[in-house]
Amino acid sequence: MKNVDYDPEADAISLDVQEAKAHYTVEFTEHILVDMSSEGKIAGVEILDASDEISKLFGRIVSKTEIKQLLFKVKQKPDGYAIQFSSPKKNNQVANLLFPVYKSPLIS
Repeated sequence: MKNVDYDPEADAISLDVQEAKAHYTVEFTEHILVDMSSEGKIAGVEILDASDEISKLFGRIVSKTEIKQLLFKVKQKPDGYAIQFSSPKKNNQVANLLFPVYKSPLIS
């Protein structure tokens, strides 16, 4: 698992999933941006308004201090990706963010 890179002043999280360069960005939601490589693999994720978005994922209020301590891992699924957040502060409570990846039939 990797550490979450959290900027409390901007209230934003940046997750570097792999060292691949971002080729394009997909706006998954208004607050979640997913950077994709030219090979169509996830390169990184940005979560804006992170304290609200992470609190929604965990179903409880998550403090900015706790956000700094979150760990994450990414798993590729047949139809998208799953990002699992783990909070060591709360007995390793886990929250998942699942998102599909659209593959255009025009891109081979």
